Amino acid sequence: MSEFRLTSYQQEDQESFACLVKDVHAEFGFSYDAELDADLDDPESHYLFILLVKCGTSVVGSAALTEPRAETTMLKRMYLRPSLRGLGWGRHLLDGVTERAIENGCNHIQLDTRARQVGARRLYEKTGFKLVSQDGDTLFYVKDVRPPNPATFRR
Repeated sequence: MSEFRLTSYQQEDQESFACLVKDVHAEFGFSYDAELDADLDDPESHYLFILLVKCGTSVVGSAALTEPRAETTMLKRMYLRPSLRGLGWGRHLLDGVTERAIENGCNHIQLDTRARQVGARRLYEKTGFKLVSQDGDTLFYVKDVRPPNPATFRR
């Protein structure tokens, strides 16, 4: 039996990654959008970093970061198969991409999600993301990942 593991995206993961995204979209009633889903054909050309949860050769979880702009990166393609939700894998993905964002000089991570994705929203809020705006069903979050400034601490 294969065990779950965190790993960086490789080109051979493309088909399984795309399948995960499409399946989770279908679960939440989202349909394929050729413009929004163009990254699924070549994820490496769209993202700075993609972290995966894999079981054997199957991608069962994912989180991706865009190239930083003005010390801010976007979290994209954060998905888990239903059987893995609530088991800590979402937090592992968030911790991994947060570490990578900091390594790449980012001060903030932004993301958007839908109001109906209640479990995802709970995870984001529990891990420090703050809701900054809403446009219809779409919620926009940001997390400050700057290390604390030691000069601001007083003894």
